[in-house]
Amino acid sequence: MIPGDLLEKYNLPEDQIADAIETAISRTLSTMFHMDVLVQLDRNLEVIAINRAHADTEPIQIDPTGISKQGRRQIRRQIELELEKRQALHECNHLHTLRGQIIKGEVRKVASNGEVTVALEVDDHFRQLTLTGVCPARYLPPKERGCFNLGEIRTFLVTSVLPVQKRGRFKVQIRLSRTSKALPEMLLRQATGLQGIRCLKRIAGAFCEIETVKFLPKDAIKAVGDELKERIIVRVLESKKSA
Repeated sequence: MIPGDLLEKYNLPEDQIADAIETAISRTLSTMFHMDVLVQLDRNLEVIAINRAHADTEPIQIDPTGISKQGRRQIRRQIELELEKRQALHECNHLHTLRGQIIKGEVRKVASNGEVTVALEVDDHFRQLTLTGVCPARYLPPKERGCFNLGEIRTFLVTSVLPVQKRGRFKVQIRLSRTSKALPEMLLRQATGLQGIRCLKRIAGAFCEIETVKFLPKDAIKAVGDELKERIIVRVLESKKSA
C-alpha cells in the first residue's frame, strides 16, 4: 500500500510524507466508496469509512490489504501527485531567496517561440542542486532571441520561484530575465565588490547608463558589457562633486 520507492524519491520531512500519504489515500478511497474515509498512518495503516448520509451507521473498518489492484494503482498515483506537490512547495520555501539574485545557467533548449530553458546549479548546504529555469522570449534582448546555442553559459536574473502544475504534474518553476535594469547593476557589484551602483536607464542589448559613487575597474565594465553584449556607460558621482 505504501510505495517505498516513492518515499525514497522525495526529500521531505517525515511528518509531511505521512500527511501526504494520509491525504492521498483518504481522497482516493472517499471517491471509490462514496463515503468519508479517514486515514491514519502510524506503525500500521488504519482506514475508517463513515457514511454521513446515515448518521446512525457505525464507522466501517477497512482492511487495506483487501483493496483491489486497480484501487492500489489509483492510490499510488495519488500518493505520487501529493508528494510531488509537497516537494514543489518545500523547494519553493527553500529556494525563495533566489528571487532577485543573478545566476549562471547552461542553455538546454530553445523553443520555437523563443523561450529558453536553462539548467541552473544552486548550492544547497553540502550538495549541488540542478534546477530548471525558463526565460520567456520577451525577457531576452531582441538581438538574443533565437540566437542561443545549446550548452552556452549565460547569466540571468531570477524574477520568480513558484510551484506550478503542468499537465497534471507539480514542479518548481524558476522564471528568468536578461532585460531587467537590475542585471547590470548586480553584475557590476559582483565584479567589483562595490555598492552604490545604480542603473539609470537600459535598452537591453544596446546600452545601459550606470551611476556609481566610485570609479569602476575597466576590466569589470568590459566583462559586464561582454556578458550583456551592450555598451556600459558609467558616470561617477564623486567626479561631478569635485568638478
